[in-house]
Amino acid sequence: MSMHAVVFPRLGGRSFWTALFGDDAPVEIEIGCGDGTFLLTRAAAAPRHNLLGIERAPRKARRVAARVARLGTPRVRTLQADATYVLAIVPTASVHAYHVYFPDPWPKRRHGWRRIFSPGFIRALARTLVAGGEIYIATDVGTYMATIRAAIIASGTFVDLVPGDDHPGFGTAFAHKYRVEGRILHLARFARRARAEHALAGTPQPRPGSAASKIRSS
Repeated sequence: MSMHAVVFPRLGGRSFWTALFGDDAPVEIEIGCGDGTFLLTRAAAAPRHNLLGIERAPRKARRVAARVARLGTPRVRTLQADATYVLAIVPTASVHAYHVYFPDPWPKRRHGWRRIFSPGFIRALARTLVAGGEIYIATDVGTYMATIRAAIIASGTFVDLVPGDDHPGFGTAFAHKYRVEGRILHLARFARRARAEHALAGTPQPRPGSAASKIRSS
């Protein structure tokens, strides 16, 4: 197994992320890391941050792990898993940013339950983000972005921010491909509000066949 392909640590005396990365630098997670294009771009742009890429598809996960190891990026780790299971064990208020780029829109009404941005998924992001931590999202489907934005705002735990020209989503392979093709990219950026005194509800367990990691990112 590549040194960059990880198994989540048994903590012992060290914190969860320190056990995984070897230090306590800020952590960013990409859900659906595809071929690793974004992870490597982000590693160069944020060299003091630790990056975890989650990819559900075994073949893609193996390829990106090999690519990361070959290029020697010590602050990047990859994991082949369903994102819902991973978020269920990530410590509360420990992640500085999530990146979700070009998730499958599942356009048919009967497939709506497969979309990644379910209420449970949004609660998991809210639980695991630090106050002020951010979610970065990109899609080429405007109606899907509208649905995502409405769901995140409705949660009451995030502030809708202006994406800006420096949005990290421009660094994905799909973003480059779609811009060359002349497609409109829809970007979003949200920040975690300061926590209320009451604790958030626990993260629900994923349903079999859920779309928590049905992603076409990087």
